[in-house]
Amino acid sequence: MNVYLQSLCEFLLTPALRWIILLLRLIVSIILYINEPQRYSYVTAIDGLSYKWHLYILAMISMVATFFTFIGMWLTIPFTDKLPEYWYLPVFVVILAIITQITISSDQIEDDGSLNPPPQYILPLKYRMVLSYLALIMDIIIFAQIFIYFGIADYSKRTILSRFILERFGGWYPGNKLDFMFDWLGVLELGYRIYIIYLQNIFSACKYGLPQSWNF
Repeated sequence: MNVYLQSLCEFLLTPALRWIILLLRLIVSIILYINEPQRYSYVTAIDGLSYKWHLYILAMISMVATFFTFIGMWLTIPFTDKLPEYWYLPVFVVILAIITQITISSDQIEDDGSLNPPPQYILPLKYRMVLSYLALIMDIIIFAQIFIYFGIADYSKRTILSRFILERFGGWYPGNKLDFMFDWLGVLELGYRIYIIYLQNIFSACKYGLPQSWNF
């Protein structure tokens, strides 16, 4: 069993696989955000913001987390040496700018009884659910890859807290605490994905003040 587990770990840590999953996750995340019907709602979320801005802020936080994951991988396992230093900075600025522009240009809709159809690019619920679960699976794999990659900082510590939390991601030590906290923030990314799945599952046009034609 240990041999199979070791082989699985080695496969998960293959640099090409890590880059493919991270880039696919980024693409799927953007597609999902564009296809969230709640983005067009005036209804307020738990934070008091309309769902348009509520989801925008969450998407920005997720994108920044992805950005730092990208930087960490680029510094440890770059996929090429042909690109200039810090080439990825303008790329992510452009991505954030595109998402911001999409949000600003998306009108908020109210149900006025006219059955206004949703934008043509909005995918049906079943496809949105598939993408949501796919993003969650990729997030779990990315977290597992990072968890395995950094190993355990101090093997002499045998408590469950040390073995599975405090000694992971370089350990809770001076000079590494910021990296340690950021890597564990990946759990929040998983929470974000579960939240998006929840929103897709409970979606009903009337609940968000949208026309009935948005139920598809």
